[in-house]
Amino acid sequence: MPSTHLPSFSLRALLVLCALAVVSLLYLPLPILPQLAQTHGMSIPTATGVISAFGFAYAAGFLIFGTLSDRLGQRTVMMWGLTALALVTAWLATVEAVPLLLAGRAAQGLAAATFPPVVIAYLAERGTPRQRVWSVAWMSTAFLSAGLLGQIYGATVASRWGLGSALLPLAAVFALTAWQLWATQADSSRSPAPSLLAGYRPIGRILASPQLRRVYGPALLLLMCFVAFYMGLDDHLGPALQAQGITPLVARELALPAFLAPLVVAVVMPRWGAERVVKIGLVIATGGLALCAWAGDTHLYGLLAASVVFVAGIGISVPGLIARVASVAEAPVRGLAVAFYTFVLFVGASLGPWLAQQTARWPTGQAFLVLAVLLGAAALYAMTGRRAIAA
Repeated sequence: MPSTHLPSFSLRALLVLCALAVVSLLYLPLPILPQLAQTHGMSIPTATGVISAFGFAYAAGFLIFGTLSDRLGQRTVMMWGLTALALVTAWLATVEAVPLLLAGRAAQGLAAATFPPVVIAYLAERGTPRQRVWSVAWMSTAFLSAGLLGQIYGATVASRWGLGSALLPLAAVFALTAWQLWATQADSSRSPAPSLLAGYRPIGRILASPQLRRVYGPALLLLMCFVAFYMGLDDHLGPALQAQGITPLVARELALPAFLAPLVVAVVMPRWGAERVVKIGLVIATGGLALCAWAGDTHLYGLLAASVVFVAGIGISVPGLIARVASVAEAPVRGLAVAFYTFVLFVGASLGPWLAQQTARWPTGQAFLVLAVLLGAAALYAMTGRRAIAA
């Protein structure tokens, strides 16, 4: 069994900063795609490959490294993964050839996947129950806010001084975190499975669990609706908001306080439990989307206020879902269960643009109502769990 020794405060703080930096790698190029295309002499569709190459490798890596962490130890996987990520990120800062840039982004995504699912399992096993809740809450805050802060960082640093100037500080964060993990207490020895494929055999047992299915189902829809909402906001209401002096980044910044919701969850989860927190979060997110659908394109400020409610619901749901996985999954397969959760979460985020495209020509209210119905279905599915298990 792994050690339950709580990492030092400085290491935990560094892990949160590293989580923010790792997930920001996905979103950093979004605001500079035209500039990136011009700099490297490629078309905009090719430039979007800089995001896709990272994203597909990132998703695949979740399933690989979650299992490896169960076999080799979480600290070991994170330490070597972050070392590789630091080297690839620093190298990407010097790359100019388009094929090398795309290949480097794929390698960067694969290396980045060693961190999110593994660090969640790492912190969920260490310290007192209260300390574990707070660790997961801060990690959830970092993961959620990276979607916004990564774009802001890209727009302010990469747009002025280039992609390389934005990547080098992140490479330094990865290297420092890897060094701190190397200097900390090693994991207890583990008994590895006879083969790597043996580590994936429990996936059937994981998917057969009613409790875990009621985590994975809502997780798939949660970030799907999040990404589709903000893409839909730009498509449907971008010009109207610009006329009011509200840029796309400002529309996102308004919801920034809602990204602190996981810290509130840390206070109430010990009393309420992860299952109840998940249900409350999904209901709040659904209500926020329903209010956005009601506001439509006639009440812009009301819609922006409702978007804060929606994001707060997501901020409540995500740490609750993570804690639910950590509490329900059996210890020998916890890393795989958390890895599959992050995989499903990211697949949902990847489907968000497709969902936004399907509703792009719909009236604003109807487009947002579809998202509210999807999240409402997720909330109902989560709420039926206790009866299904008792039956």
